[in-house]
Amino acid sequence: MSRHLEKYVGRIVRLNQSAFGQLSRNSRQRGVNPPDNYFVVADIRRQMRQLICYGANLRIVVGVADVVLV
Repeated sequence: MSRHLEKYVGRIVRLNQSAFGQLSRNSRQRGVNPPDNYFVVADIRRQMRQLICYGANLRIVVGVADVVLV
């Protein structure tokens, strides 16, 4: 399982529609323009199967099921 998650580090990913929709709604509520749907995976949390991603000026933590490799 560890090797499966390692393939995401340093790669560009996109969020699936439901995860990106939720992120966009939260951004609009804060008065911020929604980000582009491209993120770079910087690190992984193996125990929780989560990816730490960065995009523009945004840091998000998402599950592996919420991303698609580009």
